[in-house]
Amino acid sequence: MNAKFLFTALLSMLTASTVLADPIELRIEKEGSTNHPRTGVPITASIESGIITTNVSTYSGTITVTIKDEDGDTVISTVENVSANSQFTTNVTSLADGTYTIYYTLGDTVYYGEFEKE
Repeated sequence: MNAKFLFTALLSMLTASTVLADPIELRIEKEGSTNHPRTGVPITASIESGIITTNVSTYSGTITVTIKDEDGDTVISTVENVSANSQFTTNVTSLADGTYTIYYTLGDTVYYGEFEKE
């Protein structure tokens, strides 16, 4: 009887942690635009377990990825060479807990999204 209770409790804990680990979609918008989010945005992003996965739909070329903290200080900056229908990842596990903004610069166009690191 105790083994059954322990297994049930363990299964409940595993299920709860799985739900919490689901990816969170980042809302990506064009900087300076009053358009609705994702309207014509060639990238989408999600974060799961400290890894941001960015999907590129129609853009080919260089993307500069910049992550800034709440004070506006740059904490991560990388350059990715991408092609249409590709993806890349950005590791943010080393960042302190807090709110961050990720910027994607594609040529002279900037897209951004906000995320929480916990």
